[in-house]
Amino acid sequence: MATSNREIPKKALRSTRLFDIYKRTAFVGEYAWWRVRGKPRPKVPHLVKQRTLTEFAQNYKLEVLVETGTNLGHMIGVQKDRFREIYSIELDEWLAARAVRKFADRPHIHLFQGDSGTVLPKIVPMLKERCLFWLDAHWGDESAPIKQELECIYRHPIRDHVLLIDDARWFDGRGDYLSIEELRQHAAREYPGSVLEVKDDIIRIYNPASRR
Repeated sequence: MATSNREIPKKALRSTRLFDIYKRTAFVGEYAWWRVRGKPRPKVPHLVKQRTLTEFAQNYKLEVLVETGTNLGHMIGVQKDRFREIYSIELDEWLAARAVRKFADRPHIHLFQGDSGTVLPKIVPMLKERCLFWLDAHWGDESAPIKQELECIYRHPIRDHVLLIDDARWFDGRGDYLSIEELRQHAAREYPGSVLEVKDDIIRIYNPASRR
């Protein structure tokens, strides 16, 4: 697809370090404004999501992060020093190439371009320990690979990964999205002893007994 004249300056700006600095500041401002307004739902600020990943990583002593939906790399940027290994998949070629440039000096960050429904099943067999999965490769009513993502994770021999799925508000059973109840039944069947919670627009699937 040809790049429009309007997209060229936007992409040029997003390729600079100043843009990343601006976004880090903007995340704090977004969070403060959200609190002033009484924490309206269902959407929550990115800072809340960042803190959720940090909390689960610390509570469950997780050293490997697997992300679908790299986007502009903001989540990796926050978590890059908290994990021994990070794997991230991005469908968009420009965004994937941007992430490769951005994290070129970080050999523990492994970046992949493609459909996560196809790429993730190639990554999961390489995982040798319990991991934190941040599944965010979906957008509104557009096609979402969440079913394929979950299927390959649940087939992995390690049975107590921690799964965090963004944008809980979209999981209503329509299109490519499972309903929350379907996800709950799926998790109970595949990960016995696990619980499914929905908080801050994030679906959390984890086993409380495996907390270390």
